[in-house]
Amino acid sequence: MDNSLFHIFSEDIARRHPVSGAFTDPFRYVPHPLVIHAAQDVTGHINRLCGNEAVALGFSEGKMLGVLVAIDSNGRTGYLAGFSGNVGGKSLIEGFVPPIYDLLAPSCQFRQREEEISSINRQISELESSKLLSEMRSVIADMRREMDEDINRAKASARLAKLERDAIRSETADESRLEALIRESQFGKAEIRRLKSMWTEKINDAEHSLSSRLDEIASLKSRRAAMSDALQKWIFSQYLVHNAAGEEASVAEIFALKGLVPPGGTGECAAPKLLEYAYRHSLRPVAMGEFWHGASPCTAVRTHGHFYPSCTSKCGPLLGFMLRGIAVGHTANDEETWAGHPEIIYGDGSIIVASKPSGMPSVPGLDGRISLQEWLMTRSASEIYSVHRLDMDTSGIMVFAKTHKAASCLMEQFSSHTVKKTYTARLSASDPAAPHGMQSGNIGNCTGIGHTVTSATLRTGDKGSISIPLSPDYDERPRQKADLKSGKESVTEYEVTKICPSGRAEVIFRPVTGRTHQLRLHSAHVLGLGRPIEGDMLYGSSSIFRSPTSARLCLHALGIEFRHPDSGKHMHFTSALNSYPEEESAY
Repeated sequence: MDNSLFHIFSEDIARRHPVSGAFTDPFRYVPHPLVIHAAQDVTGHINRLCGNEAVALGFSEGKMLGVLVAIDSNGRTGYLAGFSGNVGGKSLIEGFVPPIYDLLAPSCQFRQREEEISSINRQISELESSKLLSEMRSVIADMRREMDEDINRAKASARLAKLERDAIRSETADESRLEALIRESQFGKAEIRRLKSMWTEKINDAEHSLSSRLDEIASLKSRRAAMSDALQKWIFSQYLVHNAAGEEASVAEIFALKGLVPPGGTGECAAPKLLEYAYRHSLRPVAMGEFWHGASPCTAVRTHGHFYPSCTSKCGPLLGFMLRGIAVGHTANDEETWAGHPEIIYGDGSIIVASKPSGMPSVPGLDGRISLQEWLMTRSASEIYSVHRLDMDTSGIMVFAKTHKAASCLMEQFSSHTVKKTYTARLSASDPAAPHGMQSGNIGNCTGIGHTVTSATLRTGDKGSISIPLSPDYDERPRQKADLKSGKESVTEYEVTKICPSGRAEVIFRPVTGRTHQLRLHSAHVLGLGRPIEGDMLYGSSSIFRSPTSARLCLHALGIEFRHPDSGKHMHFTSALNSYPEEESAY
């Protein structure tokens, strides 16, 4: 093992922050204090690498990093650091673990095969942009235009000749003259047919030449696709990974067992790199975290110094295999994971209003957790119908229907946006100024998306509206992302009610639309308020700048207003139950 890659914590730090219990669930976690300490060290190390401009630029433009806390054979606690993909065209950088399989190594077959594909790309580009191809298309377009003009002129002449023949026919009964007129008409029609045939033949010849050229391009593209597919399969067969149970498998085999094809880049994320290095060098993993370094993108929520879950499309199946043999995550029963208890606020023959604790699903899911809908059904003599949802981590007020008629009426109110909902949230404190070139405003070409309020501008009494088109982030389910091209409109009105002494902000949200994770993304995204909600493990509440401060998402559905589905009466309910604690008692 390269001893320079395993950074030993001082005895004082390791003693003050002992690691016990299950290993980090990479898809849902609060970073351990040692993980935060390691991430701070890594950030400082990157700042010291500024002598290499390509590497410095690669990190500053935005990169997901990871740290893995582990124990070596001598019982010492330390950490490994890694980065996703490559940085500035480099896969090996001082202080970071190497890739599982180094595709950029000079002796790697990948380079040769990639160059072959690149050569085909150049051929395709040259053919598609060639002057000859452009001229051939232009000639065919000119031919079609000339053909139309010639035929239209011939048809116009034919119409005039027909008028003249009609006039002659009206003035003569001479059979020989009439027969001559018929032959003249037939000749005119035949001339138009010959004209069409002549132009069609010329155009067909030109199109045949163009088609031969296009067939050559299509053949190259087909060859490129086959080579790329073969190269991807070869790559994933080279990525051999291990787990704590002592098993070995390739990325291709791991995904095949689930009936899946690995997405491009699988195995290049920080988490699998770190685990593989630990297994190969007899290090026992005990905690892990991945955090963003550099400028924020304008799509997914990524803020400098904040921790995020592993991606699900690439790392879901892969980490599932690599973590076999390790106890992962929290194994408490349902009620132990709730922050509070469910409560019934109101009920009649048509509706039931209840308050949901954080950690309890709204409706039944695939994981077997008991939902609020199921909990209510055990306490009601009637069927319970869901008409809207709250995220599992969000607490607060919900309305359910007891009849089909009531459900239909309430769902119509939700779809027409006549239901009014009010949420209260506590947002994280603003971060220290990011290094030069990494400010949250450095987000690339995001022109036209929504309304941006930087966290530094938040003041008590501030009001406004956030509008960011959203769509699912299919690579990182269940997260959402800003999507200018195909996202759905999402609008939230907000009011800052308090800036706490800690710098955290208390905010009232009134969503106009009801997109998935709308309030969480509007809070965290640089195009929104730029501050994640406290306790939001999906959108980066934890950071290298401060220790985790809340064990739950500090978002509470405070109030709801709607028309009663039977009487039409205006109904207004408020819930103070199961809300997150006051800041003084929480921190």
